[in-house]
Amino acid sequence: MADSPTQSLAKHPSVLVPGFLALGLVVLFGFRFTGAESIDLFVQAFFWRGDHWLIDPKEPIGLWLAYDGPKALIILFALWLIAVAIVPSLGPSAMGRRRALYLLACLAVVPLVCTQLRAVTHMATPRDLDLYLGKYAHLLLFEAKPEHYPSHAFPAGHASGGFALFSLAFAWSSLRVRRIGIASGLAFGTWMGLYQIARGEHFLSHTLVTAVLAWLICVVLARVIRPFDLAS
Repeated sequence: MADSPTQSLAKHPSVLVPGFLALGLVVLFGFRFTGAESIDLFVQAFFWRGDHWLIDPKEPIGLWLAYDGPKALIILFALWLIAVAIVPSLGPSAMGRRRALYLLACLAVVPLVCTQLRAVTHMATPRDLDLYLGKYAHLLLFEAKPEHYPSHAFPAGHASGGFALFSLAFAWSSLRVRRIGIASGLAFGTWMGLYQIARGEHFLSHTLVTAVLAWLICVVLARVIRPFDLAS
């Protein structure tokens, strides 16, 4: 029986859309002539109070609600997926081993890629910059960096775990489930990313690129693992 247009689209998600979008964002925020850095600075101004950030990075309630809490939930979800991959009967019949492995791969690969890319991008957090009482100049992605310039901000590592939940949108053809997947990725990723922005750990552009990169990785893994093939 031939797939419906919705099922066909779900089984063969576009790599070009997130790929070109990621490239566009990198170019937009990576060069000074585009002027896009003003967007980052405008957004950051809402969270900078002249001598401190809106959210204290050590404030325990914020850490629990937007850092440790969401991360713990994602880790628990990953542990459950491992159990389902080993013993499929531990999950619902609609899951299956292959879908569990696909979702697990996304939860692992998205944060891994995002954190490892930092060694290449050499980007500083707002907290590092002299604009916010740090000691480094605000340099963009494609600008030359001095020796020992910080390299731990781009892409955003914490938010990447939340955006990895986009994978839920590529594991089933049901429009309802796909919408839940998109909503879950946006909700967790945005919440985790906004928290990091509010305490000076990332710019908006860092989080936007991370979201699109997570989307791209989830699509690539869906094409490789093919979570619709439930025979295994």
